Amino acid sequence: MEYKDYYKTLGVSRDASQEEIRKKYRKMAAKFHPDKNPGNKRAEAKFKEIGEAYEVLKDPEKRKLYDQVGSEWKRYQQAGANPNDFNWGQYAGRGGQRVDVNFEDLFGGGQRTSGGGRPFSSFFETLFGGGDPFGGAQYQTRQYSSQAGHSPRRKGADSVAEINVELREILEGVEKQFRVNGERVKIKIPAGIEDGKRLKLKGKGNEGVAGGTKGDLYLKIRVREPEGFERRGNDIYQKVPLDLYTALLGGTLTADTLQGKVKLTIPPGTPNGKVFRLAGRGLPEFNKPSIKGDYYIKTEIVLPENLTKEELQHFEKLREIRK
Repeated sequence: MEYKDYYKTLGVSRDASQEEIRKKYRKMAAKFHPDKNPGNKRAEAKFKEIGEAYEVLKDPEKRKLYDQVGSEWKRYQQAGANPNDFNWGQYAGRGGQRVDVNFEDLFGGGQRTSGGGRPFSSFFETLFGGGDPFGGAQYQTRQYSSQAGHSPRRKGADSVAEINVELREILEGVEKQFRVNGERVKIKIPAGIEDGKRLKLKGKGNEGVAGGTKGDLYLKIRVREPEGFERRGNDIYQKVPLDLYTALLGGTLTADTLQGKVKLTIPPGTPNGKVFRLAGRGLPEFNKPSIKGDYYIKTEIVLPENLTKEELQHFEKLREIRK
């Protein structure tokens, strides 16, 4: 069986800190993730390789055993023996009673493997035991016994999934429906929730082992901001175009905000980037709906296009007057 150099796979030194390993893994996982490389078999294979390497190196005990195997294997090779004849039997199954696969660490939460391939190599399974931990299911994180016999009763593994909500929806909260493990789940997304926040659905995770209770489902919220909008805490900033003539002479501007149309009074000589504040019209504080941020409208002056010859002549006269 071929020895796999997990340090080389992740591109870190053998004395790298756990934080260095974590950062390098996340960077590589983002680069080779199947969602960013649809249909790319090489990227898919690389993604599985770095996932396997991280599964070992992130765990101090697994890393210690792996380092021991690596040094023994190299000495065996240097002694002139065939590395393919290396005796793995003394290490097989020493990684513990089970292999725990954390989808949030391995795949960034709630993603399926692609192509139905086997995520772990035979080297990994020889050293740590276990079979296919994914089982082809979505949002699945399971524990597998590396030894024959009955497993002790224990709670099922937790699951992690991502759910997208629009910035407009969290002004007042929204109800979402989706399926997990074949079950339809309905959940209320609270107003003002922050991007990256997790909601816990108790008992909606994976089945327990040997009659144990179900695990929990953690929903990671992703708040999508439309172009021209920005959230800063509980405040919302929106860019709104303002024509040159209204900016110079004054008038009214109707802005189409996330909460409907708002009419603003524009004073003469309004500069580009002028910000108008709508007090208390922003996002409510999470779990404190009575406390709200503000809504800011930032004007962006738009120059007139396709000017006629007569219009250009008037602008020339204005330029002369300004001199």
